[in-house]
Amino acid sequence: MLSYDLSKMSEAQLKGVMTRAGVDVTDAMVKAEPIIQEVMMGGDKAVLRLAKEFDKLKGNKLTVPEERVRSAKNRVSKDLMNALAVSKNRIGAFHEKQDLRPFEYKDECGMMGQRVLPLRRVGVYVPGGSADYVSSVLMACIPARIAGVHEIAICTPGRGGEVPDSILAAADLCGVYEVHPVGGAQAIAAMAYGTESIRKVQKIVGPGGALVSAAKLLVRNDCEIDFLAGPSEILVIADQKASPEMIASDMLAQLEHDPLARAICISDSKNLIADTMFALKKLLEKAARSEILGASSEEGAIFVQVKDLRHATDFSNSYAPEHLLIDTYEPWKVFARVENAGSVFVGRYSSVVFGDYCTGTNHILPTKGAASMKSALSVYDFLKIIPYQSVTAEGAHELAEYAEVIAKAEGLDAHANAAKIRRRKGNR
Repeated sequence: MLSYDLSKMSEAQLKGVMTRAGVDVTDAMVKAEPIIQEVMMGGDKAVLRLAKEFDKLKGNKLTVPEERVRSAKNRVSKDLMNALAVSKNRIGAFHEKQDLRPFEYKDECGMMGQRVLPLRRVGVYVPGGSADYVSSVLMACIPARIAGVHEIAICTPGRGGEVPDSILAAADLCGVYEVHPVGGAQAIAAMAYGTESIRKVQKIVGPGGALVSAAKLLVRNDCEIDFLAGPSEILVIADQKASPEMIASDMLAQLEHDPLARAICISDSKNLIADTMFALKKLLEKAARSEILGASSEEGAIFVQVKDLRHATDFSNSYAPEHLLIDTYEPWKVFARVENAGSVFVGRYSSVVFGDYCTGTNHILPTKGAASMKSALSVYDFLKIIPYQSVTAEGAHELAEYAEVIAKAEGLDAHANAAKIRRRKGNR
């Protein structure tokens, strides 16, 4: 754990706290590029070879049989299915309120408007490895369905080459029956360019490790992506009225994701910081995933004392955290000053874990300060907007003058002529 007083921090220390490590994909891009090329050239054959090598895929099928997806609910606990159903309903209720409407209006020059259309086919990447990210299936697929996406393909490496029933049951809840047991750069390449078994998608969403992020960067000119996911992070703004135990529990929850995860507590109370550090140490002593937590807590558990809560929110806005938890006496006053955050949890009982699973807001969030310019995954990510205009002859006559002037200022004579000829035609 690291502890600082903001007023006494050197520039190097402040930069060290603000700068997140672990999302440098330079080396990963070197590894991802030949994988992408191999998939582009070899299709299913290449994906199968890579999936067996990297994902430990068993057998020769690159698609999970639909019947196995539909029957997965019978192989998981009723408690899990009930929890997933509650989560699905809450995620749906929240995202259904995200409304981007078409519009149309007339003025003296004609008619203008916009159409709002869903993407036809998208790919969802669900990480595998050390955890079964069941919730990520819901978080990606539900807003896509609400947006009206026609086809959703899930790629996930699962565990030991087999997709867990919990992942399949979540897919079934979302009405998604196209699941491919493939992960890593080969999954991104297959979705971006298409193979015999995995047809090309228009956009890929969902978190992943460095190799997945690198692959998304490499294919982004040919296939839309959401954003690059870095290690999980939380920033807590707290005062002397906050609960050290609750803050420590939320910090631990994010630190257990990844050895490079970040959990920052910033407070105007020296006693609160000391008590929270003590509480976190106690939780670490008996926590599972100790190997990950040992690494993440050493450099990633950070405590910063500030003069007052205004300085705390200034720090938070500069940091632009993925998750922001506000545990203060008047949390809504603090929230009013928040400008940059992936998702905000207002009040003591608003654990980030609830947002991870079942409040209804999305947990696929921008990291590494990208929350200063990007938003959580939403229905809007699965929509495209087509503006249109229908200019009358009279409107063309009026607009041509302005278009000609601007076109000539830009040195584009053909543009000017295209406007001018319509002014002549409009006079007839």
